[in-house]
Amino acid sequence: MRQLALFFFSTIVLFSCNNSTTKSSVKKDSVFTTSSIPTKQVIQNGESIERYANGVIKMQGMMKDGKRDGLWKSFYDNGSPWSETTFADGKKNGKTTTWYSNDQKRYEGFYTNDKEFGVWTFWNEKGKVTNIKNCNN
Repeated sequence: MRQLALFFFSTIVLFSCNNSTTKSSVKKDSVFTTSSIPTKQVIQNGESIERYANGVIKMQGMMKDGKRDGLWKSFYDNGSPWSETTFADGKKNGKTTTWYSNDQKRYEGFYTNDKEFGVWTFWNEKGKVTNIKNCNN
């Protein structure tokens, strides 16, 4: 069930914000990467908010010229944080953090132009560090 939730997260949260098609896949003890799902209608400029059927915000962030820009946040359907990722000109640039549904951190690291960079830390659902990886791209 956790793997299914993790796959769902990767396909919803990390899709491209243009009118093309993108994909998602997951690497064990690593970071989500993009791959093939159709995107929805894109807001060109301004705040983009997607909600669950119960009204809780699923994902929100700013768009600039049809691309993600600034901090994007995703939430579980109970309102708990799922992820926060910083974008610039549609690319992941800056800090990213994800959490398990029990509010424990899952992983945290940095991106530079959509590439993992620097130290990435991974935790298990009980809050114990399980892996530290240095990504020098």
